[in-house]
Amino acid sequence: MSPLFWALQGQIKSVDISNDIIEIIKTIRKHQGFREDAFDLSAALYDDGLGLDSLCVAELSAVLEKKYGKDPYTSGILPQTVRDIVDFYS
Repeated sequence: MSPLFWALQGQIKSVDISNDIIEIIKTIRKHQGFREDAFDLSAALYDDGLGLDSLCVAELSAVLEKKYGKDPYTSGILPQTVRDIVDFYS
């Protein structure tokens, strides 16, 4: 396979992870009664951003751990944006 093929595979994987994480966060927010607002990778996770509280973070941590075998929270990292979570898996 050519280097371009592998480079494109990495980009596709990153897009897939980004979309997966956004969908996971949307689902958690919906379960917690948040409005279904659109957001992107630059969205802040807490307070004035997406408003995730400790219950949401615990659920997010558990879902990420189950899906990917690790998560930033149990690894000692406190992501501030959706992109921080995506970057953890890149």
